[in-house]
Amino acid sequence: MAICTYDPSYWQDFDSGNSLEWVLTAGNGAYAGGSLIGGRNRTHQAYLVASLKAPTNRYAVLDNITEHVSIDGTDYDLEAIQHKGKVCSKGYKYLKKVTYDGTIRFEYELNASAEHECESGVCAMSLKKHIALVKGENTVTIDYEIINFSADEAKICLTPKFDFREHNTLKKASELNFSFILKDDTVSLIPDEKDDIRIDLSISEGCFWELEDKYDKDIELQTEVDLETEGLCDSFMPYNILIEAGPGESKHISVVCSVVSGDSGRFVAAGTARKLINGVKEYYKDLEDRAETAMNGTFIDPSHKELFDRLVLAADHFICERRSTGLKTVLAGLPWFTDWGRDTMIAFTGLTLCTVRFDDAREILKSFALYEKNGLIPNMFPDDGKEPLYNTADASLWFFIAVYNCLRYDPDSRDFIRTEIYPTLLHIITAYEKGTDNSIYMEESGLIHAGSGLDQVTWMDVRVGDLVVTPRHGCPVEINALWYNALRIAVSLADMFGDPDTAKHCNSLSKRVLEVFEKTYFNPETGCLYDVVSGYTKDGYTDRDPSIRPNQVYAVSLPFSPLSEEAALSVVNVVEERLYVGVAIRSLEPSHPDYHPEYRGALKKRDMSYHQGTAWGFLLGAYIEAYYKVHSREKDIKERLDKLFEPVRKHLTDENCICGICEIFEGAPPHLGRGCYTQAWSVGEILRVLCEYLIGNE
Repeated sequence: MAICTYDPSYWQDFDSGNSLEWVLTAGNGAYAGGSLIGGRNRTHQAYLVASLKAPTNRYAVLDNITEHVSIDGTDYDLEAIQHKGKVCSKGYKYLKKVTYDGTIRFEYELNASAEHECESGVCAMSLKKHIALVKGENTVTIDYEIINFSADEAKICLTPKFDFREHNTLKKASELNFSFILKDDTVSLIPDEKDDIRIDLSISEGCFWELEDKYDKDIELQTEVDLETEGLCDSFMPYNILIEAGPGESKHISVVCSVVSGDSGRFVAAGTARKLINGVKEYYKDLEDRAETAMNGTFIDPSHKELFDRLVLAADHFICERRSTGLKTVLAGLPWFTDWGRDTMIAFTGLTLCTVRFDDAREILKSFALYEKNGLIPNMFPDDGKEPLYNTADASLWFFIAVYNCLRYDPDSRDFIRTEIYPTLLHIITAYEKGTDNSIYMEESGLIHAGSGLDQVTWMDVRVGDLVVTPRHGCPVEINALWYNALRIAVSLADMFGDPDTAKHCNSLSKRVLEVFEKTYFNPETGCLYDVVSGYTKDGYTDRDPSIRPNQVYAVSLPFSPLSEEAALSVVNVVEERLYVGVAIRSLEPSHPDYHPEYRGALKKRDMSYHQGTAWGFLLGAYIEAYYKVHSREKDIKERLDKLFEPVRKHLTDENCICGICEIFEGAPPHLGRGCYTQAWSVGEILRVLCEYLIGNE
């Protein structure tokens, strides 16, 4: 599996090192995160964010562990945390190397002072810190390798800093109340507000030393400050862990933190971090083996393999268990989203099929099919355990694309699709044709109408109070490109499963859509497609929105295009000229009066720009696919495609989150990454088109 390696050139000062993030995931909704220099810059960062009801009810329980070393009267503080007023500790000056491979390692070298290396150039101590999450558990392991090169005894002090807060909130010291007990090599904490869980932290070596001042106060999280919030929080630190290393001595110290039931939980045996980390290594070896299987182990261009491996690693973050169904699902984005229907279906092919996770693919399809209601699959399973939300017109149509691709990649899924999924697809076709919730129905033209009033049922779904920021009520262009594809897929499935009546009916409907699609949507003045049409009469549609948005690209990229070759080429050219920004596609062209070039500040400001110029990572997949389709006969197509992936390569390693692709980017240069630091459909779509249009054509 690809390893990302970083040296001090990435943290020449605190701000540069603190801005690049890392994330680890456990496959049950639990995760860990921090900054490249070992600090914290946002609310959603901690060494352990446990998921108490997979993949929801997520609580930060172990913020971090800081290290302090004393050798012959010289103190070395390895902390890299920002406190109120941008007061920053400088432990990053000892940091020599960081490596990331789904786990993360920090390598420190301690010299005579924080500012300068010792005159001899000889390191006084080497300290390596390895953090990993145990798959399927709410457990983090922190493994230390320490070598004391000096002629003096070294004293190492580890300070675990605890928390108990929902992962999207912050707490002050007065709100962090625990009962705690020390027993042998384990300290256990029970939060006052939830006494049915227990936080255990065990060590393989050393002794606990109780602190008088038990709070680290006014930790300042710069990302939250940038979002115009206070961004201040506190941590609870009941004990230091004290360890000694004699002259020339090597130490291997294990720390394990777990969240367990207060009644039936187990204490973690001392020294198990190394064993648990070895188990995590085996998991990632399995992931690497699957990646090799996906491409049969053969790549012509090594740079494509490196990109592929990193995307496979990124994809692994999103697939997890859902306790309520007992099946796999997909987290829409990290660090705050749970599973969303639309996002899942768009990300599905890249995350599961391109990585040969066929069993997971079937579970995901089944999970959403189980919750189909009135022809709609859930757009969101909410965190609080309430009924799913069905406020989407496109998730059910994307479900057809996911099923179509499942059969392409995994022909053995045919019987599963026929028995478990095909009936749901028929329900969807009937509901959309006859009419269902959210003003979704087929108009006389054959096109699908969606939304009314305050409904926001396409992916451009922001509403600020009673203000619908991007009203797209009527017949949105991508909904009807998807509708045409759903009908064509239904025909092929009906033929496959011996259902001639369905095949005949859906074929008739698809012909109606094909007959009107280009006539209705193509705008000769702009050379591309109207975004939404409404006001149907026998002479056509009276209202057409000429805003140049990216939704039209799906009329080219989807498996069955309702456009002529000339119209498709014109659409791609306009998207390239007005919307393409390298690693993403703008949601609105810059000359539009409602265009917002930046995405920053308080929530209301961000909401007003979310779909009004902000560029989206997932749309790049559809654009690359459409670009290939209209230029596939050109001799230099491979070189052109390779250039389209270059911004993604840089982003995956050098920007925002290591091995992640952001949800969104600012529309204006330099197109800074914003929103979730890694998003399922951003990763899934890039992985899909990499496999199908670049690697697949080598």
